[in-house]
Amino acid sequence: MEMPTPVVGPDSRVREPRRIDGGADPFADALRAAIRAKGLSLERIQHKLRSRGVAVSIAALSYWQSGRRRPERPDSLAAVGHLEEILDVGEGGLSTLLGPPRPRGKARPRSRLSGPEGWVHRSDYETMAELLADVDTSTDQDLTRLSLRDQVELAMDGSTRRVRSRQVLRAERAGVDRVLLGYDTRLPGDPLPVIGTLRSCRLGRVSADPRNGLMIAELLFERPLRRGERTAVEYELIHMAPHHPTHDNTYSRRFRHAVREYVLEVRYDSRCRPVRCEQFTTDLSGGEPSEVRETPVDTWGYAYAVALDFGPGVVGLRWNWT
Repeated sequence: MEMPTPVVGPDSRVREPRRIDGGADPFADALRAAIRAKGLSLERIQHKLRSRGVAVSIAALSYWQSGRRRPERPDSLAAVGHLEEILDVGEGGLSTLLGPPRPRGKARPRSRLSGPEGWVHRSDYETMAELLADVDTSTDQDLTRLSLRDQVELAMDGSTRRVRSRQVLRAERAGVDRVLLGYDTRLPGDPLPVIGTLRSCRLGRVSADPRNGLMIAELLFERPLRRGERTAVEYELIHMAPHHPTHDNTYSRRFRHAVREYVLEVRYDSRCRPVRCEQFTTDLSGGEPSEVRETPVDTWGYAYAVALDFGPGVVGLRWNWT
């Protein structure tokens, strides 16, 4: 398949990589080193935990070893004890490095969010705040998301090859001239995609932090919209081979604002079909899923997730290969 010509922003900016927290995370560092020393994949570790009656997602394991999150719930802390045995680090070799739990407050639902808190998990707030400072966010609150569709194409090894997105938007005031595109690679070390073919919009400023896997970009409309006017924009995110992102068996979309309709379509390679697929939803903090439902993969290799009048929150599909 011929790849479309990548689009480069007129005012792209890439930030120098740096740690978010300004220092090491002893638990994440120890877990990552133990996994490397044992030579086990996250999928294999998940299988070993499952054989002990412990359910931990591959995404959670990845977040723990990257330092983006850490186990705090009782069942997660219990899983750490099993990890110590599986990875042969000795009793307390990981759990003693966790330290006190992070403060948690009761979140109040909000229909509209400002600042970086809706874009990424809280551990990335500081980096995302700096990226947002490089783009124009003044109209982001003035668009109603009527419809959004993501079409995700996976490669033979299960990694993401391409994402095509289409958004239908309505301006709630005159003069709205752009919508923001945010991207989070989810897993450390995954390369950022190239923004490819655009339709009914053009690329404005782009600001990215490759090490932390974060990117924010402006999609500029043909002209400023009138109040109540609707528009539809399309774009592609292309992961250039052989640098497809690590497959973590999950694809999800974060909604900072409510959306009338969201459809996620994942196409699996005919040589690599999952044995089970589920739709899930979570809140923006990325906690345990609040709703999970099994989703079939059809004869043509497609699975779908659908959410109506949803948000703020996260909607996605997750799957198992074996």
